[in-house]
Amino acid sequence: MTRSSLVALSVLFSAAALTLPVKPAKAWGPYGHAIVADIAQSRLTPEAASAVTQLLALEHHQTLDQVASWPDTIGHVPADKGGLPQTLPWHYVDTDAALPTYEKARDCGNDICVTEKLPEMEKILADPKATPEARLAALKWVVHLVGDLHQPLHAAERDHDKGGNMVKVSYFGQDRNGHENLHSLWDEGIMDHERHLVVGPHYTIDFVKAHEEADRLNAQITPGQAAYWSAALSGDTMHDHVVAWTDESHGLARSIAYGALPAGKERKDLGEAYTEIAFPVIETRLQQAGVRLADVLNVALSLPVTAPAMP
Repeated sequence: MTRSSLVALSVLFSAAALTLPVKPAKAWGPYGHAIVADIAQSRLTPEAASAVTQLLALEHHQTLDQVASWPDTIGHVPADKGGLPQTLPWHYVDTDAALPTYEKARDCGNDICVTEKLPEMEKILADPKATPEARLAALKWVVHLVGDLHQPLHAAERDHDKGGNMVKVSYFGQDRNGHENLHSLWDEGIMDHERHLVVGPHYTIDFVKAHEEADRLNAQITPGQAAYWSAALSGDTMHDHVVAWTDESHGLARSIAYGALPAGKERKDLGEAYTEIAFPVIETRLQQAGVRLADVLNVALSLPVTAPAMP
């Protein structure tokens, strides 16, 4: 996608997101994305924080959590209403769970997957010659895609099940009239259940509650963990790190998301036993995504935003 297209999208959907109903996201739910954004924002360098503030101000936003689910919004708006459903493949990569790691030629030969789109958006964000409008649109994608990449079922599928979307389950006896599936549980069902988070009409959330959850998780991260999770990240190593994060998620999908499923049930009824295994992984992945998002933004925004702002 060109920079001019990114600018047009940013302008169009800053308004559309406020007026169009949003279908359930096929990624971390809005709480998850907000939590990742909040953790990251608290870890920005002063220089990166200033650049973020300037970019967000172009659309009268103040914090990253306000734009963290924007790519889900534009992806779920129909094309005849100005949306871009063709961007939905940017949010995941379907590496078969029978295979050990991601391979670009096999899994993303057309460059249309999260593992390739994230570095692409980071380059635009980091480019001091790009317009602020293009950098703002790229910022939204970077915030969102780092989060997506850390959801294990965004980096794997098994038997062409679309990352668990085709795996029908019930959760504590509830199946949402047959609509509950393994992917949605990892997106939001397990976390919302465990932390008593409630998504409101039009997929709205309580940002204060999201910030409280982010503070709780952020406080648990040790300096050693943060350093280990993002060691030696730079613009030159960005793609290599993104591939490594992809492989982490893929491995967790194989061993936990799929591996911990009970055997021998056509419609799996998941509850406490599965949650005890999955929920700690979900919280750790949110923490890792927040730390790594901060590092990506700190690297990308080492140069200030100096071009004229949007009128």
